[in-house]
Amino acid sequence: MVVSILTRKTRITDRSQWQSALEAVLPKLKAVLDGEAGFVSVEYLWSTDEPGAFAQITTWESPDDCLSYVRGGGAATVATLEDAAIPTAAYPDGAWVRHNFERQPL
Repeated sequence: MVVSILTRKTRITDRSQWQSALEAVLPKLKAVLDGEAGFVSVEYLWSTDEPGAFAQITTWESPDDCLSYVRGGGAATVATLEDAAIPTAAYPDGAWVRHNFERQPL
């Protein structure tokens, strides 16, 4: 399993506003993700340290599935839909950063 963590900051600094916007767009995001090979799950986390910062965490069956999602256009589609609902903060705060981790059973 691979866990991909995408972090960014939005112009929305109120958690309830962010959650409402996310809930409105989540069905569209899930439809794209469900169509991707090896997709397992998605979850979102709101930062307790920095207003407007959040993480999108996706889980994939293999590193190749995650790479295919990122390079094949699925991630760009999700980003476009997500950004339309939850606008990215202005530069330099709006950087999108992705880190992928392979999960090892304990």
